[in-house]
Amino acid sequence: MIGSAVLGVFKENATPRDAFAAVEKASISGNYSEVARSRASVIGRKELSTAYQPQADDAGELIVPERDLNNANLYPEITSDDLPYGEDKPGVMELEIDALDQLDQEENITTITKQVPPEPTDETFKLAKGETLIDALTDRGVSSAAAKALTDAVNPIFPATMIKEGTEFELTLDRQIDFYGREVIFPVELSFRPGPNETLTVEADEDGRFQAAIAGAKAGAKSQYAEFNHFRTRAKVGSSLYGAAKDNRVPDYIIAEFTRIFAYDVDFQRQVKANDTFDIFYGNPLTGSSSKRKVLHYAQLTIDGRTKTYYRFTSADGQTDYFDEDGRSAQKSLLKTPVSGARLTSGFGMRRHPLLGYSKMHAGIDFGVPHGTPIRAAGSGVVQVAGRHGAYGIAVEIKHNNKYETLYAHMSKLAAGVRRGARVNQGQIIGYVGSTGRSTGPHLHYEVHVDGRPVNPSRIKAAGGKQLAGKDLAKFKQLKARVLTMMQQAPSALQVAQAQP
Repeated sequence: MIGSAVLGVFKENATPRDAFAAVEKASISGNYSEVARSRASVIGRKELSTAYQPQADDAGELIVPERDLNNANLYPEITSDDLPYGEDKPGVMELEIDALDQLDQEENITTITKQVPPEPTDETFKLAKGETLIDALTDRGVSSAAAKALTDAVNPIFPATMIKEGTEFELTLDRQIDFYGREVIFPVELSFRPGPNETLTVEADEDGRFQAAIAGAKAGAKSQYAEFNHFRTRAKVGSSLYGAAKDNRVPDYIIAEFTRIFAYDVDFQRQVKANDTFDIFYGNPLTGSSSKRKVLHYAQLTIDGRTKTYYRFTSADGQTDYFDEDGRSAQKSLLKTPVSGARLTSGFGMRRHPLLGYSKMHAGIDFGVPHGTPIRAAGSGVVQVAGRHGAYGIAVEIKHNNKYETLYAHMSKLAAGVRRGARVNQGQIIGYVGSTGRSTGPHLHYEVHVDGRPVNPSRIKAAGGKQLAGKDLAKFKQLKARVLTMMQQAPSALQVAQAQP
C-alpha cells in the first residue's frame, strides 16, 4: 500500500478511489476466461465509480475487476484520506525513542570482565646436538615466520649456522594478539655469547621487527668471532676424495698436502672406497712467523674401519712435519705411488712382453696416467741417471741410501734442475709421464731396488721416519690437545659460504 501511495503522489494518477484490500480470496472463483471478459468490459470506464467494485457474474459469483494500468488516472486502491501526508498534513513521520536509562539495563547489557594480560616469561636453554636456532624457537611455540625473522636479523652480525651445540641462550617470550585476533607466542628478546668476550642481543621493536647488535659495539658491527681463520671438513670419500673435498670448499693445496701425507701408506686409486671417510682441519699457522697462507693442521683417513691420524708440528730444530698420535713422523723412506690419479696397468713379475712377444721378467709396475702427468721422487736422495737410458727411454734413477734405489722410466721430459749428481727431496717433481723408449703408450714404469735387487713396489714396507722424544714430544702433545679443542668450534668453509647474507 505504501508503494502504491508513493506512485499516487509522484505520478498524475492521484484521483482517490475506494480501497478494497481485504477481499476474501475464497470468494473469487469461476472460469478464468469469463472473468477476463468481465474485467475487460470495464477497463477504461473511469466515470463509473462502481467499475472497480466486486461484481457478480452470471453464476452469481463475485469478481474483482482488473485495474487498468494503461489509464493513468485510475488508482482505486487508496484514497487521499489514507495517506499520512498531503495538504494540511505533516510531511515527516516522527518517532519517539526512549532513552537508554528508561530501559531495563540489567536485562539488555552483558558485562565482560577484562583479564589482565600475562607477564612475559624468561627462560634459559642450550642448543642441542643437531638443533638449529629456528628449531629451538619453534619448539617453544614461536611461529616459523617469527623464528626465521629473528634468525635473519642475527645472520649479518654472526652467521646462525655457526652457532655450536651447547650454546646457551636467554630468551624472553610474550603473548600477543596477531592480525587475526589470535593469541600467539612472540620472542621479544634473545641473547647469547658467540665467543668468550662478546654478547649478541636481538630485540623486537613495537612493530615486531627484530634488531641485532653486539653489546658495547657500534650499530651494525660484526662479531669478532664471525671471521673464521680455521675450518674443518668431515665427509665420505664418495666417487673421489678430491671431489668430496672440493665440494666442501677445501683449497687445492690443502687437498694435495693431505694426499701427500698418506701417500707413504695409501694407494688412493685402489685402496680408498666410497664409504671411507676423511677429516681435515686447516687454517692459519699455529707456529712460525707466517700467517698469510693457511696450512693443514690435522689429517685423518679411515679405510675399511682402520683410522690413521696425523698432526702438523715444528720441532725444536725448526723442521716441520706431520706426526701420528704417538709422535712418529708420517714420512717414510719411500712413497707408495710417485704419480697421482694412476691406475695399475701391469704388475710385478713374469709377463708376456707386449712388444717382444715372449715372457720376460717385469722388474717393476706400470701406472697408466695421461701424457704430461708430473712424476715425484719417492724418497730423498741423489740422482744417478737422468736422461736417455736404453729401452727405458728418458729415465731417472735415484739412490736414497745404501739400501734403496728407485727408477722412473718412459718420461716425456725431465723436470728443471734434475741431472746426474743433483740431490732431490721426497715428493719433488723429477719429470713428466710420456712414452719414450720401448713403450706402447703413455705410462710410468716404476722400479724399487733393495740392496741391488728388484722388489715389488706395491708390497714394500719402507722404514718409518723421525720419532719425537723429550721436550719435542711434550710440546707435540700440548699442540695436539690445542688442535683437538679448536676443531670442536671450527666450521667448514662450505658452512661459512652458505651463511653469507
